[in-house]
Amino acid sequence: MNWSLRALRYFVAAAETGSIAAAAAAVHVSPPAISEAIGAIERELGVQLTIRRQGKGLTLTAPGDRLLVQARNLLAHADEVARFAAGMGSRQAGEIRIGCFVTLAPFVLPGLIAAFRAEHPEVALQFEEANQQTLLDRLRAGRCDVALSYAYGLSEEFTADVLAELPPQVVFAEGHPRARDREVDLADLAREPMVMIDLPHTRDYFLSLFRALRIEPNVVYRVQSYELARAMVARGLGFSILNAIPREARCYDGRSIVAVPIAGRLPQTLVVSLRSRRVVERPSVGVFSAFVRRWFDEHGRSILSPAAHPPGGLTAGSMPARRAAAAAPRRGAAHKPARRAIGP
Repeated sequence: MNWSLRALRYFVAAAETGSIAAAAAAVHVSPPAISEAIGAIERELGVQLTIRRQGKGLTLTAPGDRLLVQARNLLAHADEVARFAAGMGSRQAGEIRIGCFVTLAPFVLPGLIAAFRAEHPEVALQFEEANQQTLLDRLRAGRCDVALSYAYGLSEEFTADVLAELPPQVVFAEGHPRARDREVDLADLAREPMVMIDLPHTRDYFLSLFRALRIEPNVVYRVQSYELARAMVARGLGFSILNAIPREARCYDGRSIVAVPIAGRLPQTLVVSLRSRRVVERPSVGVFSAFVRRWFDEHGRSILSPAAHPPGGLTAGSMPARRAAAAAPRRGAAHKPARRAIGP
C-alpha cells in the first residue's frame, strides 16, 4: 500500500463534503492535494472511487462507497492507537460513536453514559438520537459504531446482542373506563381512537400486533414524539401502545396516564445493541459493548419498565400505586432475557 493515512483522510473529507474545494477547506490543504490523494488511491486499487462533474461536485462510485465505510473505521482505529501510544496504555482510550433510538434514548443514555464515563474517563463518547432506518443507514456507512435500539427491520449485515425484552402495553388516560382493568384485549380496542408513534419500522410493529388478530386499529393521530403520544393520551384523545414505560406517569401538563398489560401472548420488543458486520470492532468499542451488557443486566429492568400497572386504577406515578406494584406480580415489567445474539 503506497498511500498514507493522510490520503485516506483527504478521501473521506471529499466523500463527506461532496466537493474537492470543500474538502480542502475542511482539512486546510489545497484542492490539488485532495485530487492527488484520491488519484493515488485509485491508481493503487485500480478502481474509480469518485465521479467528478464540473459545477456538480463529487459523488462516490460503488467501490468508493465500500471503501468509505472501511476508511472511517481505519482512521478511527488509527486515532485510537495514537491515543494509546500517548498514554502508554494506562487506560482504555478512543472515541465511540453511539446511535440510540429516539424514544429509547431518554431512558438509557444519561445513566449509561454517566456510568461509562466514571469507569472509562479516557474514552470519548459521541451520540445521536434517530429513528430505526437512520440508525441502520449510519451503521452501514460506518458513521456509527454501536446503536442501541429495537430489533426492527434487521438483516444479516448486522449483529444484534439482545439486552432486554419489553412487552407491549396499552396506555390510557387516567380517567378512561379501561384504565382500572388488570389487562385489556386488543380486539376490544379496534374501534377506539388510537394515537400511534409513526416512525420507520416502529409503525410496522404496532400495526402487526393488531393484524395478527386480523383487525385494523382506528389510528386517528400519528405522532413522532414519545412524549407527544403520552400527552395526547393523557388528554383523552385516544389510547396508545408503548413498550418502555417511564417511572413517572404524569405528562408535561400534569395529567397522568395508566399502563395496562395486553391479554394473550404477543411478540415482545427486543432491545438490542447493533453493530455492522462490515466493520472490524475496535478495542474501545468492544469495551463499551461489554459495559452495555453489564449495565443493562443491572439497571435495564428498573429503568425501562419500573412498575407494572397495579389493580384498582391507580397510576404508576402515585405512591399507593408504587406500594401496590411492589407487592403485585410484575406482569408488565421488562423481562431480563438470557444473553443471546440475533442472526448467524
